[in-house]
Parts: sequence; C-alpha cells; structure tokens
Amino acid sequence: MEWFSEDESVVKPVDFAPKDLGFVRLAIIVFIRRVHEWMKAVVSDKIIIEKEESVVGAKRFFATKEGLAVFHSYFGAPATIALAEALIAVGIKNILIFGEAGSISSKVNIGEIVIPTFAIREEGTSYHYLPPNFEAKPSDNLLKNIRGLLYKAGVPYKEGGVWTTDAPFRETMKKVLTYSKAGVLAVEMECSALFCLSTYRRTNSAALLIITDTLWEGMWKPAFTEQKVVNMEKRISETLATNWKELTG
Repeated sequence: MEWFSEDESVVKPVDFAPKDLGFVRLAIIVFIRRVHEWMKAVVSDKIIIEKEESVVGAKRFFATKEGLAVFHSYFGAPATIALAEALIAVGIKNILIFGEAGSISSKVNIGEIVIPTFAIREEGTSYHYLPPNFEAKPSDNLLKNIRGLLYKAGVPYKEGGVWTTDAPFRETMKKVLTYSKAGVLAVEMECSALFCLSTYRRTNSAALLIITDTLWEGMWKPAFTEQKVVNMEKRISETLATNWKELTG
C-alpha cells in the first residue's frame, strides 16, 4: 500500500474541532448507546455540555466540568478516526476506546475484558498515517494506568493482540486460526487505526474491550444481550466514569 504520505492534508482536522472542548483531559469513545447512558448517569450532576450530532463521527456526547468527555461514535475505523482527529485538533491528549469484540481464542470467553497490547492492521485508515511495516500499539502510560485501574476495581482481564478489520463478513476461519496462534485474542473494527493515529499525532490512546461474541469454534455465537455481558459492560462503564482521573496521571 502506498497511501501513507508526509504531505500536508488539504482538509484539516482543526476545521472540525469542537472549540468548546479544549478543557477535556480524557475522551472515551464508545459504540453502544447503553454504555453512553450508564456513564452519563454516573456523572449527571457534573455535566456542563451535552449535544447530539455536533461532532464529526459522533452521534452524541457529554462533557463534565472536571474534564471527562464521552462520545457515542459510529462503528468502524473511518468514523472513529474522524472523531479522534477532531478531538486531538482541539487539544485533547488522551483517548480511550471502550468497545465490544469477538473472541477468536479459547483463552477468552463471553463477558470477559481484553486489554489490547497490539493490533493487526486489517483496516484501511491506518495506512494513511503510518507505513505498512509499523506495528500498531497503545500508549505505554495509558496502558499501565488501565491495568492499575482494573486491578484496584477487582476486575479480571486478559491481555493480548486484537485483529482490526473493515470487513466483518470476511472473518474467515483460516484467519481466525492464524491470528489466534500469533497471540491475537479478539477481532474488532477500530483499535489499530486509533493506535496509529495517536502515534502520528503524538498523543495517547488505548482500549478496553468486552467480549460479546465468539468465532473460534468455527461458528459465530453472539451474546450481546446475555446478562453477564450486560453486567460487566455496566460495571466497566461505571468504573471508568467514576475513576477516569486515574487514567490521566
């Protein structure tokens, strides 16, 4: 791929930057409405901005006076990176994805938490930011702080790679087996692009993922509404909204 270029873009992220969010210390990007609402409920008395469809890539967001902003984004790397670019352009230095993922390894099961330590770049967006040979990884400091936060909260988790794809209907069994053998635990649609963007823009990013479905048995087993998924998703949402300052130290 020859999409990467050092040349300046004609269309600039600053033109889409939400000017009233320069005070935000941590932006959390989520993809499920219930997660957004759980977080909002925790900090409802501190919210000073709340809008819908006002930031590129986001359906809605809120921000607190203390500096937390939570964005309900559209799925996929292009929308997520458009949103992240706008946030970085306004001065936000720390971006965390809290998303859902499918397990491709018997090591992780429904309702468990995965912290990505690297990402396979099977999406197109990252190749506009960094060359093909670059390994997509989260920021060391933010990764360390996530581990510490989950440890304090008593939340068990697994660490390993994720496979980021633009084509969820091309998740073949051959790829599932190949990537699983290479230490990849789950498949999702945004992480590698965000990690590459944050490297390119010299900001911090990381991700927390909850396993909502499995592929490793050779068939797709969805469990998005199973109680253990919902319960863990709510627990993590409330933990992040309550203790987010621990991630920015």
